[in-house]
Amino acid sequence: MSSVLIAAVVVVGVLGVLNLLLLSAVLRRLREYDEKWTRAGLDRIVERKTGPRPGERVTDFAATTIDGAEVSLEALPGPLLTGFFSTGCPSCREEIPGFVRHAADLPGGRAQSLVVVSGTREQAADIIDAVREVARVVVEPQDGPVATAFGVHGSPTFVLLDQDGTVRKGAVSVRELLAPAAV
Repeated sequence: MSSVLIAAVVVVGVLGVLNLLLLSAVLRRLREYDEKWTRAGLDRIVERKTGPRPGERVTDFAATTIDGAEVSLEALPGPLLTGFFSTGCPSCREEIPGFVRHAADLPGGRAQSLVVVSGTREQAADIIDAVREVARVVVEPQDGPVATAFGVHGSPTFVLLDQDGTVRKGAVSVRELLAPAAV
């Protein structure tokens, strides 16, 4: 009986050492990936989600709406609700009704909201039709001038912008954007 007990303790000890070696190899590999992400600048994208942080300032930009009007940071009244959508993004389409409801309730009407769609006008036709009554709409390529000025890296992204171009709040959903700030 004691030889069986000794054998079991030895087997458990060997398994414990193998487990420790495997865990140490996994942790070393995770550190390597973390360093690669940091060197590539991807840690900032993950940390920032898809857009700017509160307190950051948007840089100036120039763009043309689908109606032919010129828009720039200086010409936009504040506060401004901005929504960034992409034509190939299913979750963007899910966020449109909430954006439309909120934008429709803004006191300044469509002048207080801007929608930026990455893609072509043909691809964006359904998004444009859904939002054009409540917002001015700009269609631009991925990483276009408005998205670049706002520091947007993904869609959907929603930003509340103060009159001076400072980000009040940014979020990946309208519900998150409208939620009260955590204290």
